[in-house]
Amino acid sequence: WYQRRVRVSTQSTGGGCRIIGRLSVGNKNGLLLPNSTTDKELQHLRNSLPDSVKIARVEERLSALGNVIACNDYVALVHPDLDRETEEVLADTLGVEVFRQTLAGQVLVGTYCALTNQGGIVHPKTPVEAQDELSSLLQLPLVAGTINRGSDGVGAGMVVND
Repeated sequence: WYQRRVRVSTQSTGGGCRIIGRLSVGNKNGLLLPNSTTDKELQHLRNSLPDSVKIARVEERLSALGNVIACNDYVALVHPDLDRETEEVLADTLGVEVFRQTLAGQVLVGTYCALTNQGGIVHPKTPVEAQDELSSLLQLPLVAGTINRGSDGVGAGMVVND
């Protein structure tokens, strides 16, 4: 998603892991990385992305940021136990309004939700009332569903962009 959004093609790792999509979260404004990201990896990303894209590294116990944060260019849903300091860095780096949320009783909002500026998909067991409330809060149309032949991990199993 990030490659298309900023028209960059680059390969990277985070903390030596190739699962960078589950470890990081970003939008057109910025990229948030876990503290396990090495200085070399951070510099590679800074060299590969436009100067207008902010990059921040956070010290967060919930280090798989892509599992605990779902965002678009304007709003972010976060795990209820996300560090307050991480929330502030997220808001500043990505330029989003942050909401602490669960989806169908699941705290891993990045795993169970995918958002774009046009709408989003949430965990299939999210009640209609909760979808309507969340849709109103985010000002986005939402639908509950699955991916990959019935998987409820919609955020973990797809890439979305505008």
